[in-house]
Amino acid sequence: MPVGSSMERARQPVYGQGIVVSLVAAAFLLVLAILAVREQETVTGIPATETTGPLYWGLAILFTAAIAIGAQFSELSAAKSAAALGHPREPREFPTAWIVPVAGMAGTILLVATLHNTAMFVLGPLLAFFSVGGSLLARDLIDDATDSTYRTASAVHTVVIHIVAFVALSAVYLNKMSLWAGVPLVAVFSFLLILESLERGSAAPRIRIGYAALGAYLMALSMVFLNWWQTYGYTGGGVLLVCFYIVAGVLLAHTQRGVVRMKDLIEFAVVGAIAMAILIVTM
Repeated sequence: MPVGSSMERARQPVYGQGIVVSLVAAAFLLVLAILAVREQETVTGIPATETTGPLYWGLAILFTAAIAIGAQFSELSAAKSAAALGHPREPREFPTAWIVPVAGMAGTILLVATLHNTAMFVLGPLLAFFSVGGSLLARDLIDDATDSTYRTASAVHTVVIHIVAFVALSAVYLNKMSLWAGVPLVAVFSFLLILESLERGSAAPRIRIGYAALGAYLMALSMVFLNWWQTYGYTGGGVLLVCFYIVAGVLLAHTQRGVVRMKDLIEFAVVGAIAMAILIVTM
C-alpha cells in the first residue's frame, strides 16, 4: 500500500477527533455568548464584567480545561495512529497541543464577555472552532511534513497563531484595564503563543521556555507603552499584534538558525514599520 494512502487513512479518524473537539469548543462559546447577552448590564468600568458573573467565568474555566484535555488527547491519538502505520513522530519533551486551543478559547471568551452582543452568537463559536481546529490541523501538518511541504505547514501554523494572538490581545486592550491586570494578561497570552511558535525551532525545551518568557516580558513592556498612546478599538490590538509579530519572529529565527540574520532583521523591521504606519494613519 502506498505510504500516502496509508497516512491519509490514519488521518481521517484523527481529523474527526479534532473536528469533534472544535465543535464542542464552538458549542461552549455559544452557551457563554447567550449568558453574556441575557444578563442585565451594569456599569463596572470594565466591559468584560458588565454582563458576566461567577457563573459565566466558572463555566469559562471548566470549558477551557475540557478543550485543553480534548486537544491533547487528539494529538496523542494522531501520534499513535502514525506509529501504528510505521511512521512514528518525534516525541515531544512535554505536552503542548493544548496551548493554542487554550489561548484561543480564553481570548474568545474574554472577547465575548467584552462585546456581549448578538453578533457574538456567530463570531464567538467561529473563533473557538478556528482556534482549536486550526491549531490541531497546523500541528498535524508540521508533524507529517516533508521537505517540500514544510513551508506550507509552517505558514498555516504561523497564520493560526497570529490570528489567535490578535483576538486575545485585542480582547485585553478593548477592556482598557489597569496595567495591573492588562500587563499580566498580555504577558500570559504572549508567553503561550510564542512558546507554541518556537515548536518549529530546534532549541532545547528550557531554552524555548526562556525565550518565550523573554518575549512575554517584551510584550508586557509594549502594553505599558501602548497605554500612554491615546488609541481606541482594535487599533490597540493591531499594535500589539505587530509587536508580537516582531518579537515572536526574531526569537523563532534565532532558535531555527542559532543566529538572527541581517535579512531577518530588515524583514521584521520593514513589515513592522509598514503595519504600524497603516495603523497610525487609520486610527
